[in-house]
Amino acid sequence: MRWRRRASLVAVAALVLAGCAASSRVVPVAGPGVTVPADGTAVTAADGVELTVRVSAWEGTPGYLPGYVTPFHCLLVNGTTLPLSYDYADLRLFDEARFQYTALPPADVGRLLRWGAEPAPVQVASVSASYWRRRSLFWSPWWWDPWWGAPGYYYAPSRLDDVLSQALPVGALQPGARTQGFVYFPRLRQEATRLTFEFHHRLGDAPHVLTLPFAVERTAGGPPRLVAVPAARP
Repeated sequence: MRWRRRASLVAVAALVLAGCAASSRVVPVAGPGVTVPADGTAVTAADGVELTVRVSAWEGTPGYLPGYVTPFHCLLVNGTTLPLSYDYADLRLFDEARFQYTALPPADVGRLLRWGAEPAPVQVASVSASYWRRRSLFWSPWWWDPWWGAPGYYYAPSRLDDVLSQALPVGALQPGARTQGFVYFPRLRQEATRLTFEFHHRLGDAPHVLTLPFAVERTAGGPPRLVAVPAARP
C-alpha cells in the first residue's frame, strides 16, 4: 500500500558496529637528529632546513577526514640561501614492511571524500512550503521521487574548503621563508606498527631528505552506536 511505501522512506534505525574494530593512533618517536618537544610533535633539521610534524592535529571540516586519509601537519622552514623545492610525490611514508604511502594531492582527497563519505541525514518531517523551497535549491533524484512522495531524509553534504585551504603548499620555498599545512596520506595498513616519514626536497639542484620515525598505537574500539539510515524501498 502507498502509506506503507511512504513509511519505508521515512527512516529506520540501524545498529552499526562502528568502532568495534581496533582504532589506531600515530605517535612520534625520538631518534638520531629527531626531538619530540611536545605530545604528538616531532622536529628534525639538517642543512639549514627544519621540519616540524604534528600528528592527530586535524580540527577542520569535515571532522571525519581521518577516517579516509592519514593527515600530518607540517611546518617547514628554509633557513638556507637557496630556494627549496618539493612536490606531493616527494612526501612519503613507509611502514616496517617498506609499504609506501605517497602524499595525495588535496584535490584527490576532496574527490575521495565526496564519493566515499556519508554525511549525517537531515529529517524532513512533512511536505511544506519550506520543503519545496529546499527542493528547488537542492533537488536531486535521490532526495525526491514524484512516485513515492516526500522523502524521509535527505543528505546535506559537508563542505570541503578546509581540505584545500589547510593543505601544505608545494613548489618553491624561498630563502628565509616558512610555510605550513596538512599532508594527506592514504589510510595505513592494519598491520603497520612503525612508520618512517620521508621529506625529499632540493636545495638549488642538490637533492636532500629529512626523515622522522613514528609508531602506530592500537586501542580497542568503542561500543556499537545507533545511527539512522534511509530505508530501502520494498
